[in-house]
Amino acid sequence: MYNAIKSSCLMFIAFALSVSLSGCGSPNIATDTEASSAAVPANLEPLQPVELDWYLPATPQKDTQLVEQALDTYLKDKINATIKLNMVDWGSWSEKFPILLASGENVDIMFTAGWSQYPQSVAKGYFVDITDMLDKYAPKTKSNLPPLLFEGAKINGKIYAIPTSKELAHTNGYLYSVDLAQKFGVYEDLQKFKTTIPTLADLEPILLKVHAADPDIYPVEAFSVSDFARKFNDFDPIGDETVPGVLYPNKDTKVVDEYETPEYKAVLDIVRRFYTEGLIRRDAPTLQDVQPDRKANKVFLQGGTTKPLANEEVGTALGYRMEQISYTKPFVTANDVTGSMNAVAATSKNKERALMLLELVNTDPVVNNMLNYGVENIHWVRKTDNAVDFAPGVDARTTGYMPNAFWEFGNQFLNYFMVGQNTQKWDLFKQYNDTGTVSKILGFSFDAEPVKTEIAAVRNVIKELGPSLENGAVDPGEYLPRMIEKMKQAGLGNIIQEKQKQIDAWLAAAR
Repeated sequence: MYNAIKSSCLMFIAFALSVSLSGCGSPNIATDTEASSAAVPANLEPLQPVELDWYLPATPQKDTQLVEQALDTYLKDKINATIKLNMVDWGSWSEKFPILLASGENVDIMFTAGWSQYPQSVAKGYFVDITDMLDKYAPKTKSNLPPLLFEGAKINGKIYAIPTSKELAHTNGYLYSVDLAQKFGVYEDLQKFKTTIPTLADLEPILLKVHAADPDIYPVEAFSVSDFARKFNDFDPIGDETVPGVLYPNKDTKVVDEYETPEYKAVLDIVRRFYTEGLIRRDAPTLQDVQPDRKANKVFLQGGTTKPLANEEVGTALGYRMEQISYTKPFVTANDVTGSMNAVAATSKNKERALMLLELVNTDPVVNNMLNYGVENIHWVRKTDNAVDFAPGVDARTTGYMPNAFWEFGNQFLNYFMVGQNTQKWDLFKQYNDTGTVSKILGFSFDAEPVKTEIAAVRNVIKELGPSLENGAVDPGEYLPRMIEKMKQAGLGNIIQEKQKQIDAWLAAAR
């Protein structure tokens, strides 16, 4: 179903990235004054009031209703719309959003991404083709957003979602509390990893020291099923990251089953040892939400992406000082370009208005920062033109609104900085992007439709056996072959074959 992006487009992407990953320029940033004076485009008819339902993965917030009310007041003279923010906890997001889209229930805006079934959702007709709507309803977003992002997000040459303007590359790593590291006497041990890439074996003695010092602290966070192999080996995903079949990073275009690679087995063996040593919590395979332990500063190494200043961003949300180490190098994949997007749902009764809201999210700093920080003088106060702090009597742990989902709420270049954050962040992002190695299949979109039955069956196997394996709760020597065999019986071979077939056709068309 998905045709390859034409060779001229592929050449443009490759050239643009070879020169500079951010060579398309940074998006224009409107001031609050400019934003407040922005109104409905003159060519639009008077607007009747509507409510817009927006769904996204995030920790539900106590004061969401207060933020909605403040947004409603501000949006009335802009697009005459009220907003309903539906934050779905991460533990149930992957199961809930497909049901919402398939049910026909009214959804106006849906967060989506390459790792969150974006191509599959388009194939099923869940998202609106907004290609021709952008000029009328989101012209500033179209002109401000780096063209590379739109090109990478296209399917069959059409735009079905607005990507978030943020970092383009990714690195995987750990964030840790400075206070805990100093308390346990391992801070200096971790400093050497600012210039070298650590292995899990390198981290083991540090984690053992933490565990011995305080058994109530979890030395390393529970691992997430389905993306574990890619995090440590940084495999290049082909479409949805929950579907097996990847490329070795920057090697060739041969599709492999990551679960059968020696690299994956080697990591599982170390994690099994961690589990038996008490470095991983016993209930890790069934753990759904790590946020409570993070907020309580009970997890020493927290897994995540280590983009520039991610430690400041996460530390601000959690309320304590953090630093970070990376165990992979900057890498740009198709899923990074489509790593965070918002689409207008086909079920929306107000498609144009939904797109107008996304225009404000991506161009109006008032809307953007209200979504990120909450209500001024309740959740935060302004310190300078672009710096804010928590309101008096409020901090990261007691605030009623801090979803810490900056990368989901549109153009990050509009984000205010918390007091103390490095205001050179976006310059650092450009440098970071410039160092990224580019995937050999950037711009390719995998069509899962021909093997959708096999994918569903394989996912069930991973869901059944993956959490125990990837958290070290069972012996990989026994359980990994069992899982691989069950995946093969479920149709894994057909998935690998279909991925290879589509990549080969895409590459041939681009020559």
